[in-house]
Order: sequence, then C-alpha cells, then structure tokens
Amino acid sequence: MTVSTNPYRLPTGVRPTHYSLELRPDFEESTFTGTVSIDIVVDEPTDRIVLNSLDLKLDDVRVAGELVASVDFDVEAERVTLGLAERLQTGSSRIEMFFAGVLNDRLVGFYRSTFASDPEDPSAIESIAVTQFESTHARSAFPCFDEPALKARFEVSLIVDSDLFAVSNGAQISRVDLGDGTARVEFAETMVMSTYLVAFVVGRLTATEPRMVAGANGPIPLRVIHRPGSEHLCDFALEVAEAALLYFEDYYGIAYPGDKVDLVAVPDFAFGAMENLGCVTFREVLLLIDPAAATQPELQRVADVINHELAHMWFGDLVTMDWWNGIWLNEAFATFMENMASDAFRPDWDVWTNFGLARAAAFDTDSLASTRPIEYEVISPADSEGMFDVLTYEKGASVVRMLEQYLGAETFRRGIASYLSTHAYGTTETTDLWDSLEEVSGEPVRSMMDLWILRGGYPLVTVEPTSNGVMLAQERFSYASSPVIGGGAVPDDRWSIPIRIRAEVGGQIRTDRMLLTDTAEVELGGRPSRVQVNAEGIGFFRSSYDNDLLQALATDPDAGPLERFVLIDDASAALSAGRLDHVAVWGIVDVVARSERDPAVWRRLGAAMRELGRLSGPDEDGRIAERVNAATEHALEWVKSILMEGDADADPLLTSTAQEVRGLIVGLRGTIGSNDHVREHTRIVFGASGDLPMPIDASLRAAATEVVGYTATPAEHEELQRRWRQASTPQEELRYLTALVDTDSPELFSDALDMALSEVRTQNAPYLLQRAIAHRSLAPQAWSFVAENWESITQRFPSNSLARMLAGIRSTTDRELATRMADDIAAFALPSGRQQVDQHLERMWVTVAAAERLRG
Repeated sequence: MTVSTNPYRLPTGVRPTHYSLELRPDFEESTFTGTVSIDIVVDEPTDRIVLNSLDLKLDDVRVAGELVASVDFDVEAERVTLGLAERLQTGSSRIEMFFAGVLNDRLVGFYRSTFASDPEDPSAIESIAVTQFESTHARSAFPCFDEPALKARFEVSLIVDSDLFAVSNGAQISRVDLGDGTARVEFAETMVMSTYLVAFVVGRLTATEPRMVAGANGPIPLRVIHRPGSEHLCDFALEVAEAALLYFEDYYGIAYPGDKVDLVAVPDFAFGAMENLGCVTFREVLLLIDPAAATQPELQRVADVINHELAHMWFGDLVTMDWWNGIWLNEAFATFMENMASDAFRPDWDVWTNFGLARAAAFDTDSLASTRPIEYEVISPADSEGMFDVLTYEKGASVVRMLEQYLGAETFRRGIASYLSTHAYGTTETTDLWDSLEEVSGEPVRSMMDLWILRGGYPLVTVEPTSNGVMLAQERFSYASSPVIGGGAVPDDRWSIPIRIRAEVGGQIRTDRMLLTDTAEVELGGRPSRVQVNAEGIGFFRSSYDNDLLQALATDPDAGPLERFVLIDDASAALSAGRLDHVAVWGIVDVVARSERDPAVWRRLGAAMRELGRLSGPDEDGRIAERVNAATEHALEWVKSILMEGDADADPLLTSTAQEVRGLIVGLRGTIGSNDHVREHTRIVFGASGDLPMPIDASLRAAATEVVGYTATPAEHEELQRRWRQASTPQEELRYLTALVDTDSPELFSDALDMALSEVRTQNAPYLLQRAIAHRSLAPQAWSFVAENWESITQRFPSNSLARMLAGIRSTTDRELATRMADDIAAFALPSGRQQVDQHLERMWVTVAAAERLRG
C-alpha cells in the first residue's frame, strides 16, 4: 500500500469496482441509515483499508466476511481506517457495513429540502431528501472511496415511505411494498463512474410522462421531476433537453452513456445544478419556467444550465478528471458546450454575444494581482471548493472557444470525439485533451494552451498605426495595484494570441490572421483608417488603440454585436485601470448607443452607465440621469417605431428584440435615469391586473418590478413581499425578492435584510445580501448587518456561498467603508473561498481608486 504525500488522498493498493448501496431516510428524525457492500480489488497485500467517511456512525464492519479488528476515524482528513484481523492478499474481496447519519440542512451530502404543500397554510411543509456530492460530500452519505479516479459501478436501493417518490442514477427496476408502510425501490446498475456523481432523491414529488428521445442506441426516457403543482412549467425543459441529447450525441459521436435522463427540480440547492448521471438536480429557477411569462435571458439561462449539465454526461461523467485540479476542464468545456447547444437550439438568441457578460466577469477577476491560474494544485477538499468560480467556468470556456476558432470548428470537434472515445469510462489529465487535439490538428496545442491555463492573467494588445499597417505589442493587463492586496510589479508575460484583423486601408476592407507571440508589425498595404484586432470578438484579450482608431471603431459599420460589446467592455476596464478617463468612456457609450439594437450590447451599455454613475457619486446623480436619458433616446424611438407604430404582421423576431431592448431602457430610465414619466408608466404596469391599451411582455413586466423596487413606497414594498411569497413561477419569485433590497428607505431595507436570516431560502439569501452590500447608498447599513450577524450567517448558509456573498464589496466606492470592510473580513472565519475573498478585496480597492480619480 502506497501512501500519498497529500494527507487528503487515499493510499493506493485497494480500489473499488462495485457498490451495493441501500439507504432508508427518516424524515421525522432527520436521519438516515443504510448498508453498503463494496467489491474491491487488492493490488498489494495489506492489513488495513483506508476509505472516506465523514459524520457517519459505522457498525458491523466486515472485510471478506470477517469483522474488522479496529475502526479508526481521522476527522480532519475525513477518512476511516479499517484494521484487519488478518492480512488481506491480492485479488478480489468485499467490504460490508451498516452506517447511520443525519439529514443535514447545509445543502451538501445527503440533506433535507422543504417546500410548502399548501400556499394558504404556512405550517403545511413537505420534506425532500436529496444529495449533493460534488466535490467531496459522498463520504458524508455513505462510506466510500471518494476520489474521482476511483470509479466503480453502483447499484442503489432506497427504502421509503410507501407514498413517496424515489429516484436515483439508474432506471427503476422494481418497487416492492414491504407491508410496514414502506417500499423498497431498486435501481439499475450504473456505468463505471465517480462517487461524486451518485445521486438519490426521495420525497412527495411527481414526474412528467417519459418523453422518448430517439438516441443512437435506442430510445432515451426523459422526464422532469418536480413538486406537485409545477406540471405546467416543465415543457420547455423537456424541449431543451431532447434537443441537447441529440445535439451532443451527434457532436461527440458517442451514444448517451446512461439508461435514462431525469431532470430533478429541488427547492433548496446550493449550486445551480449538478450533473449526476441520469439524475440531474437543479435549482427550480433553472429548470421550471413558463415561456410566456419569462424574459429572453431567463429562458436562455434555463436552456444554458440544462445544456451544461447534459454536456457533462460525456465530458465529466463518461470521461472524468483524475483529481480536482482538473475540474476546470470539466466545467470550462461544459460551459463552452452549453453555448454551442443553446446557439444550435435558438440561433436568434445571439448566444455568444450574451456570453460576453459572463466573460466580462472573468476578465474582471483575471485583471487582479490576486488572480490564479485556471488550473492549479488542489490538496484539500476546501481547495476543490475554491475551483468553482468565474476563472474555472467563464475564463476556461473563453479560452476553449478561442482555441476552437483557431483550430477550426470541425478539426476541434474531431479532436474532442477522439479524446472521449479514447478515454471512455476512464480518467484523464488536461494534457490528454491537448494531445488529442494536437494529433488531429497538427498544431502545437499543448505549448500554446499551457500559457493560458497554467498561469493567471491575460494580455492587452496595443495597436499603433504605421505608414504600412499596424504595430502590435502585448503586455499583461492589470488594474492599478491595490494598497492592501496584490501590490508590486506584475510580471511582463507573453502569450500565443490568435489574432483576427479586419482593417480598412484606402477604402478597401481586408482580413488577416496571425498568432502573436511578441511585438510584430503587420503589413496592411498602407496606413489603416480603422482596424479591429479582435475581429468577431473571440479572443480572450483586451485591445488598446490610439484615439483616432478608437473613435473609428465606435462607428465601425462592419462591427458585429460581440465586437461592439467588447469595445464597451474594454473601455470600462480601461477606466478602472486608469488608462481612459470617464469623458472618453461616455463618448464611446453615446456613440454606440445611438444606433444600437442588440439586447446583449444594451445590457453591457447599461452596466457601463450604472458603473459611471456609481463612480461619479451621489453629487452627480442629476447629471448622470440626463446623460442616461439622452443616451437611450434614439433606441427608445426605434422601439416605439416597432412596437407602437409597426403593423400587426411585424417580424416576430424583430418584435421580440424590440421588447427586450425596451425593457432594458425602461429599467435604466426608471432607476438611474430618474425619469418621472417612466416611473409613472411602470407603476401602471406593475399594478395592472387586467388588460391595458398595449400588451405587457415579460421584459416590460420585469423592468417595472425593478423600477418599483428602486423607488418603492412602504405599500409597494409590502406588495413586493406578498408577490414574492405567492409567485407563480421561480423566475417571478426571484425578481420580486431581489427588488426588495433595491429600496432607498433604510427602514424597508432593514426589513429585507432581516428576511435573509429568516424567510428567504438559504440558497437565495447569500445572493440577496450580496446585492444589498453593493447598494448605491445603503451599503454601510448592509455591511453592519452582515458583520453583526456573521456567526448566524456562517451557521445558516452553505459554505460555498459565503465568498460569493462577499462579492458585493467590489462595488464599494467609499474609502472609509472599504477600510471597515477589509478590517472586518480579516477577522471573519471562512471555511473556504479565501482566495476569492482576497480577489473581492482587491477589486474593491480598484473601485475606490477609480472613484477617487473620477471625482478629482
């Protein structure tokens, strides 16, 4: 038996091949009991077996049919060592034991979720027992070899009350009434997979009729499992999932590896969703939806998450990372594939431009001195929790997309298919993927991608016109160094950057491609009047141009939506870094907004205007309002021409686009625009219960909720609370909830804060407090609440949500408040995510410095 130098890794020499697992949840006692039989292969003779167990009581522990001599727990390492009475020789053997644990309320392991079965009776509460095992929580539900490389097959049986529904990874093969008010439900054996993908859910739930998807190996039964009363919110998910399964089978060239697909809506869920093979669990808001009442971003978010999790069935479940340092590849690739599948499902959604919003968040963190490489060494379970952030998902997906575009879509697809077929049912390192892509493409993928994956940061490409073209240079982009974190010089790194150039020279448009590895002069046949070095907006880098070229880009008639998005995003980042002043940024915003019609670009324009308003400070609110109303005037006239003056047979896609843009503009004008006419109109929309002279689409209704929340009277705030409690869809529930902390009234704000520690579900409360901490004027009040209640917060909220909650400090502009926040956070006990919190702190100081520069 070989012992790893990592104290959190299991020794080698014993490996599992099969688990027979039976569990019995007890809702009255909030406990569970079970038995497990683990077939093992002993590669080296041993007198002890080490496996993972956390917060479990073990009894009658046997190896090869004999009681073990000792059972020793290492709580810190989350392991148990079974001392054997006789030395175990090489070959096959079996571990058997009873175990018992607690159905916890921490949203990890085997935990309890609840929902109200009768909206009119708050005391009518139903419980669900549900699992969340990623990354290292299977060990708190049953003793196991809880490492991704130690794959095995699983046979699960659940003993449940006779009137309860039960589901697991495999298809149900029997349900036997035991005659004592319970039933044993048995499920088919799974494929070889990791422990973190095991799942089981028990509760008073219901399932849609199976939709039989025409899979490559035969029909795939597809269902949505949900709490009773949500049947009408399932059709969209079924439509998306069916399209996704067919898309992925075709893209990967491999049949779906499971025997069925159940999509399970869970009332309390710490993550967005989880890719358990055949039993995918979701937050309700990311699965159940009414298309007629949802905005386009809400619909796309549901589709994206479903596509993300189903992409994992192959990339993650069939082929799995060897250890948690490789989780980035699972998540980055699934994020890339979610966009591919969503784009194929609804091309009109302009998916890759919308992805710019997520990519912008990755850029923001990766601009800090406290950033990290996408892939880094993971030692402890807490380290693996820290991997689930924008650098893993959004930056990872961005560089994968950039690589795909550089190699060519079909070449890249063939490399992925080769990788999956070669390593099916096994585990891999990142380099295995690069090797497959190199073999197919003939390109030096590994050396190129190591520069992007194994170190933090990203390049800024500077563009200087010459008499015959442009001179390109690269340097690492970074914000001004923080006075507290990340000070000092930033290394002058070099990347291999795929560059796509589109330039106008002498009235002619030309395009060029290159791999920029250092400073280079690009000959274009003359001095360009305009040039775009990130044509199509695919590259994960920022660009810097002289003033003439920058102004030409702002009016570039050939620029696509993503290029315009990137232009605004680069300008906003340059403002935070002190490379551009607010006058220049407003100039770009005004020029782009004048003719912009794309909703995704308008979302970035709106974010830029809100940022400029926050940095300017409350003394400039009036001037900011004037600029916002002026910047949105042309687009508003266009919206009116489509929605109010267009004919009844207008293009549905154009109508939908205009509705989305109208909602965004109404939100801007009614909040930071302080537009009385808009505020009056949105109150009519908010209060409408019958027909109005014009139809109210979901985007307008969402904007009305936002504006009313921003300016709510006590009666309106009470109405928002009532609607939150009685919302008919998960999306509406979230809209009303977030609006509660947008108020400027300290009293109403206090009420909303108190709700975060009482009524609000623990899956949502951290994000509500994050929004409160970022409040434009009441941030000090929110922070006092968080600091005073930190112990209660850490006891109540999932551990992985605490760092995300503290992201609200990034918006702080006041130095005194920032100092207070930094001092308090230094004293906070954090179970995980410390590096993310350090990033929030550094970004907070960047914001403070930018505000001080702007205000003079």
